[in-house]
Formats: sequence, structure tokens, C-alpha cells
Amino acid sequence: MKLLIVEDDADTSSFVKYVLEQERFDVLTAGSAFEARGYLKSFKPDLVILDRGLPDADGLDFCRELKMLPQYAHIPVLFLSAAKTPADVVDGFNSGGSDYMTKPFGFIELVARVQSLLRKPAPAITHA
Repeated sequence: MKLLIVEDDADTSSFVKYVLEQERFDVLTAGSAFEARGYLKSFKPDLVILDRGLPDADGLDFCRELKMLPQYAHIPVLFLSAAKTPADVVDGFNSGGSDYMTKPFGFIELVARVQSLLRKPAPAITHA
């Protein structure tokens, strides 16, 4: 399974990548929304792990952008963010996020959530 981590903090990104690679995931990291957009052209992830505070975009807006494009709309998005108020979490779900974890986080829980999201079937696309 392929995972794309969009996280501007290099330490967080490296640790998350390392842990997920130990679970046999194919992981690519991007430090910005711009970089992630470039990777999406050739790297088709099964899941995106997304920070809200990116240097060039709000993670909520980037999630909405993904969900509006048919080729990416089915990909689950797991927010991994320091924004942790109930309103922040609700905003993450309302932008199209599939799950939301706050920093600091436990790696065991992160792996469990990633595995859970990848087990769920993609929602059926309906046309009105």
C-alpha cells in the first residue's frame, strides 16, 4: 500500500515515514502542498496523511482540493495536526478528512488508524 505524508516538519515526517515503512508501507513524503501536487501526478497513494499547517496552504483547503478531483476523491485523508480543539477536528472532517489525530500522538495508534482506514471500502460515487 502506498502512503503520502504531507508534513512540513522534517522530524515528524521522518519519524512517521520510518514507523510506517516498518509496517511494510511504501511511503513518500512532501513538505508542502505544492510538492504533494507534483507527487500525485505519478505516485497514486492509497492514503494521505496530512498536516493542517503547511507553509504554502491550509491543510483543510488542500483536502477539499483533493476531494473535488475525481481521481483523488476516493483516497482517505488522515489529518495529523497540532490543531486540537473540537472545532478543529470538526473542520477536518467537514473538509473531507476520513480521520483526525492530534499531535503529540502515539505511533501504535497511528499505525492502527492507518490500517483501519485502508481496510474500509472506498465510498460509492453517486451521480445526481
